[in-house]
Amino acid sequence: MSNPSRREFLKSTGAAICSTGLSLYAGADLFASSPVPSSFPTSPLPAPLPIKKGLVLDMLPPKLSYAERMKLARDVGFEVVQAPTTPDQKEAEEIKKAADSANIRIDSVMNMDHWKYPLSSSDSAVVEKSLAGMRTSLHNAKLWGSGAVLLVPAVVNAQTSYRDAWSRSQTQIRKLLPLAEELKIVIAIEEVWNKFLLSPLEMSKYISEFQARGSKRGSTWGT
Repeated sequence: MSNPSRREFLKSTGAAICSTGLSLYAGADLFASSPVPSSFPTSPLPAPLPIKKGLVLDMLPPKLSYAERMKLARDVGFEVVQAPTTPDQKEAEEIKKAADSANIRIDSVMNMDHWKYPLSSSDSAVVEKSLAGMRTSLHNAKLWGSGAVLLVPAVVNAQTSYRDAWSRSQTQIRKLLPLAEELKIVIAIEEVWNKFLLSPLEMSKYISEFQARGSKRGSTWGT
């Protein structure tokens, strides 16, 4: 066969594409008209969770008062704020008042001591400081009406192996679960540059082990 002209080539190619497309549509119609087997029951999809735009409180200008910062966040369209651990009760009350006045919710608390004092440390004094900071965070969350406290559970480094980080942090977090359950606050396990829980499978196993060992409500979950 002689080489086809450009026009003939385009015509034949277009015909082939159309033919293929029709075959695909015909196949789709065939499957669409087929009844769903009764052995595969269908269930309605869950409603999508509402998405709210938020920011970390420390992202707002520190020269402003808490009331001014909360108002600024609301005025520019943010609906929720994440606040840091605040040990001073008077300051924590001020933050709550500022959020309430601006009609903006503090939806979560950023625990602050888990880097300087990791729960995975071999030093009991360090661990106690971390536990104390986390208890403060949980009480902050209750005061502010937050649903969760973010916790970096462990830090893997030259002093702490992955295995030790896993077992030590779980031991300490179990000490926090009764308070979290009492206050109805979620301990939200966070993975962020700490070289720990590096895959979804690891995160899932780490969380499930709390539920498997007697946690009433399963107060921990991953982020």
